[in-house]
Amino acid sequence: MLISTRRWVIALSVGLYLYFLLPATAYLFYELYHLTHIGAIYWGYSGFKFAGYYLSIYEHRLLVCLLVAAAIVVIPAVIKKLRRA
Repeated sequence: MLISTRRWVIALSVGLYLYFLLPATAYLFYELYHLTHIGAIYWGYSGFKFAGYYLSIYEHRLLVCLLVAAAIVVIPAVIKKLRRA
């Protein structure tokens, strides 16, 4: 089961994003809301703020990020293998 470099890069990027940049995304949505005053953007801010806060205080944050990255790598490969069978 050979896994493409593209999938590894995507998995690594998502894992690092969840670990480091999730609260920063909430801040960007907050600033965008104040520039545009679009209510749906504030909902996005609330969601990212919630996820960023609770992931940052969760003691197994690193494990969650690694599992998400592993799922991005493994699940498509398993589905592709099952379709061939």
